Amino acid sequence: MDLDQLLIDRFGFPAFRPGQREAITSLLAGEDLLCIQPTGHGKSLIYQVSSVVLGGVTLVISPLLALMRDQLDHLERRFGIPAASINSDQDDAENERARALAASGHIQILFVAPEQLDNVERLAFLTSLDLRLVVVDEAHCISTWGHDFRPAYREIARLVAAVRESDAVRVLGLTATADSRTEEDIRGQLAPIRVMRRSMDRPNLALATHRVHGMGEKLAWLHDRLGRWEGVSLLYCATRDNTEMVAEYLAERGHRVAAYHAGLPPDRKRTLQAAFLDGQYAAIAATNALGMGIDKSDLRAVVHVDVPGSITACYQEVGRAGRDGLPARGELLWDPDDRRIQEYFIHSARPSRGDFEKLQGLIDQEPRRLTDLKRLSGLHPTRVTVVVAELVEQGFVVKEARKRTQYYVGTGRPGAPELTRYERQEQVRREGLARMMAYADGQTGCLMQTLRQCLGDDHADTCGRCGGCLGVPPEPLDGAQASAWLAERPVALAGYRRDMAAGRALFDSSRRSPAFRAFMGGRTQGRSDPAVLERLVAVARTLGDFVAVVPLPTGSWAAGPQVADHLARALGIPVASVLAWGAQPEARQGTLLNNDQRRANVAGRMVAEHPPDGDLLLLDDYAGSSATLREAARALKAVGHQGARIPLTVARVRWRLGRPGIV
Repeated sequence: MDLDQLLIDRFGFPAFRPGQREAITSLLAGEDLLCIQPTGHGKSLIYQVSSVVLGGVTLVISPLLALMRDQLDHLERRFGIPAASINSDQDDAENERARALAASGHIQILFVAPEQLDNVERLAFLTSLDLRLVVVDEAHCISTWGHDFRPAYREIARLVAAVRESDAVRVLGLTATADSRTEEDIRGQLAPIRVMRRSMDRPNLALATHRVHGMGEKLAWLHDRLGRWEGVSLLYCATRDNTEMVAEYLAERGHRVAAYHAGLPPDRKRTLQAAFLDGQYAAIAATNALGMGIDKSDLRAVVHVDVPGSITACYQEVGRAGRDGLPARGELLWDPDDRRIQEYFIHSARPSRGDFEKLQGLIDQEPRRLTDLKRLSGLHPTRVTVVVAELVEQGFVVKEARKRTQYYVGTGRPGAPELTRYERQEQVRREGLARMMAYADGQTGCLMQTLRQCLGDDHADTCGRCGGCLGVPPEPLDGAQASAWLAERPVALAGYRRDMAAGRALFDSSRRSPAFRAFMGGRTQGRSDPAVLERLVAVARTLGDFVAVVPLPTGSWAAGPQVADHLARALGIPVASVLAWGAQPEARQGTLLNNDQRRANVAGRMVAEHPPDGDLLLLDDYAGSSATLREAARALKAVGHQGARIPLTVARVRWRLGRPGIV
């Protein structure tokens, strides 16, 4: 087949980019490939063209749900390639339809999230398909040295080994962020495989870093720049909370900005992504749940509102800008305090030998589900996932499907697992964070050269266009107004399915404001600050029109009844004390170790009398996991309440995960 003519006729491109044709030709000749190419280089086209020529099903394993949605639209609408996806953002019916289409040969490309491989029944289904090409997107995730290692990616090597029993199947790994160590690790897991590496330079991208002090200055900087810049921007934030905060502040000042993160309902994520691609927003404040999967070629700027965890993560994320080849910028706002967030992520990911012993002991007692292990162990959920995957890989545990539910079963293997790589991995991640902080502080000279050298371009020259090369002087920032806004801003409480709508809390424990400390300190003493009462009333009025205030049953908030009465009088509605504990929780939520334990502690224990129909304001002193609020909403729904159930609390706290107490 004439590949150049196919590219023109089917895909509408006049010519291949450097390296694309060579990669496709190698795949068609039966070679397996690992392609390490810069962001925006068109890596997806390699498997898209190959899928047309090879026939059968091309399986694309990608952690980026936003990319799946984006690619599906491109494939079907622009290129006429039937495709489908299986992932957690879709309901059971959508995923079952995708499986049926793949099994019957009615699609050419199937996207799956790596977590699908972690289930033995789903893995068996995928290997039963008429596979011709297996694509490992974001292949650095397969490596424990990669900046974004994911335990579910461990199963990819098993999948590759299984499909290689057929000579008809090729394997393609794609990444923009693999240094020499990560490259060797990927090669070892997918061997035999040929590596094609290209320069990581992005000549149209100008990089800069800016030192700031606190979130107030970050918000002031963003407000100023979005008022000056033309085109569309992507604002990377390290946490879901920060995306909401940034979007809210900027939107209130007239910018067309929205927040996007993995915690949003699937329909909302789909709507936001489509609107952003359609140009309805000037910027999106997002975690990498959107940012890493978005293919919007005319992004003119990527801003890191929070410092990323490594140089490689920074390169991959900033590389979303200027994919159309026109001038673009990558800006990083650096507050030295940002380091704490990334250190928390590093600490959360590293399991101890005690974690392994605890989980191994639980599994040896009897087969367990993953949710059981999280609840019984009390460990950080990320650690549970990492430890269980490691125990499976080293042969101490196997997975079994029982009545469509996956259990982990001990094998009886003697000895203890080998854990030295976790010590090395933490050391590498801490070194990577140190390099990232040096980059942010301008200590590395040319910024693009630094990124390229960290990614294997050993002979990279200075770029002559970044802040490091040009020596751009710092600009004065006045973050006082934004800081005042932050101090008064209520924080969001997430809704839950159809049981509970989204609500608000006045204070956030992460800010540790004097008002928050005063409330938490006097909560059991019956004190109620008049200023806090008035703020509660003001926030309640923004949430809707209510028929009653419904206080949650509590034994520790001494001023709770007084606050409920004040709120009800101000709103002109009654207090409906219809909730009670049918069975008291076995422990106080703050003494438990993770949110799985907190949910189990209250689940099914609250009872309700029938409240008045209409929207109800659920009042509590503070929310952590929101498990108690959700239980209240469930109990009200169970007695037939018709209307919204909207939470309002004085504070929102962040529980520690893996140990008791507030972060």
